[in-house]
Amino acid sequence: MDKRTCDSQDVEVRKGPWTMEEDLILINYIANHGEGVWNSLAQSAGLKRTGKSCRLRWLNYLRPDVRRGNITPEEQLLIMELHAKWGNR
Repeated sequence: MDKRTCDSQDVEVRKGPWTMEEDLILINYIANHGEGVWNSLAQSAGLKRTGKSCRLRWLNYLRPDVRRGNITPEEQLLIMELHAKWGNR
């Protein structure tokens, strides 16, 4: 079987590390328009990335409420308590 692609998907897609400029474009677009249909967001924002790539970049790195760093002692204790109760499920 041969795979057929849609003409709208023949656009050159950029791969590799994100640039600061791309990050700012994505942040500003989401600030103005909100999160939504990621495939159309990528095209509307003028990014040469896939919708999935934009979504992952936003959720894992750029979203304001993403926490970075080590877990707190309280979180560590909760993990240990839950592991003792439930094990490796």
